Amino acid sequence: MHFETVLRKRRMCREYLEKDVPPEKVERILDLASRYPSAGHTEPQEFIVVHDQRVKEALARAALDQTFIARAPLVIVVISDTRRSAPRYGKRGVDFYSIIDGSFAAMLILLAVVNEGLGACFVGAFYDREVRHVLGLPRDVRPVGIISIGYCAEGPKKFPRRSKTQIIHRDRYGSA
Repeated sequence: MHFETVLRKRRMCREYLEKDVPPEKVERILDLASRYPSAGHTEPQEFIVVHDQRVKEALARAALDQTFIARAPLVIVVISDTRRSAPRYGKRGVDFYSIIDGSFAAMLILLAVVNEGLGACFVGAFYDREVRHVLGLPRDVRPVGIISIGYCAEGPKKFPRRSKTQIIHRDRYGSA
């Protein structure tokens, strides 16, 4: 698929067909996701691939009862091992760069999913402590996002977007 087509087709999908995602698609998604950029090439991002129904249900509860997570055939949780960014960047590496790097990795997953003919939804609203417990994460490894993935069972919804003149500034904020 052309890159522009992938970008234009990307949307959040919360309803999935009861159809497994083939392993070769999962591997291609993970291969592309692993190409994320990272601050200072510290590479703190890692991925937990979840197929287990009980784990998906626990993640859905930890994500403020967003039950569509449990109904997805596949969930990938983007995590950040802050021990990789802390030595180089200290507190800013732990509190900021590790999250930004995780966001890059999550966006690559969202785009790779579209390229594979699938749908996905990024979930950032969750209780960190509960997600840590469900996944058995060490203290210095933090969850960045939960991504539900599958064959989308809902049609695209059109949402109004702000115009480019409202969001693009030239040289300074407030200039067109």
